[in-house]
Amino acid sequence: MEILIVDDQGIVRDGLKMILSLYEEIAIVGEAANGEELLTLLQSKVPDVILMDIRMPVMNGIEATAIVKQLYPGVKVIILTTFDEDEYIFDGLRSGADGYILKDSDSKEIIKCIRAANEGNLLLHPQVTTRIVNALYAIPPKPAEQAAAKPDLRQLLTPREMDVAEQVMQGKSNKAIGQALFVTEGTVKNYVSHILDKLQLSSRSELILYLQGK
Repeated sequence: MEILIVDDQGIVRDGLKMILSLYEEIAIVGEAANGEELLTLLQSKVPDVILMDIRMPVMNGIEATAIVKQLYPGVKVIILTTFDEDEYIFDGLRSGADGYILKDSDSKEIIKCIRAANEGNLLLHPQVTTRIVNALYAIPPKPAEQAAAKPDLRQLLTPREMDVAEQVMQGKSNKAIGQALFVTEGTVKNYVSHILDKLQLSSRSELILYLQGK
C-alpha cells in the first residue's frame, strides 16, 4: 500500500514514517505540511491511503479531505485526531473520511486502520467512537424531531441484518463481522448493502451515525 502523510508537524510525520517502516506492505510515497501542499503532490502521485491531520495552516484536513474525495474518490483518507478535536469529527465524516485514529495510537492500531480503509471498511478508534456517541447524546432534538415517530429498526431490518448493523456500529470491519457471525466477508458486504438500501443511506459512515443516533 502506498501511503501519503499530511501533518504540519515534522516530528509527527517522522514518527509515523518510523512506525510504518516496520511493515513491508507499506511504502511512504510522500508527505505534506498542509492540505494545499497535498493537492499539489496528488497531481504527480496518487496514493492508496492518506493519513490526514486536522489542524493545519493554509488548508486544514477537513477541507482537504472533502476535495480529495471529490477529485480522487478511490483514495482512502484516515483522519489523525486528538482528544480536543471533537468538533471536527462529524465534519470529517461528512467530508468522506474513511477512518479515525488517535495520534498516540500504537503501531498495531495504526496499521489495522490503514488495512481496513484500504479494504473499503470504515474503522473508528474505540475512544473516538465513544466521543461520537457522547456528542450525539449532547445534541438536543429539534421540536419537529421530538414529535416525529422514529422508525423501529426491528420492523425495517431482519434479525440477521440487525446483528450485522450492531457489529457495524462497533466499528468492526466486514472481515471481523464475518468471523463474529460465522459468515463470509462477501455475505457481510451484501448484508451491509441491503441495510443501506432499506435505511436510504449512501455510505457506511452514514450508517454508523444513523445507528448511534437512535
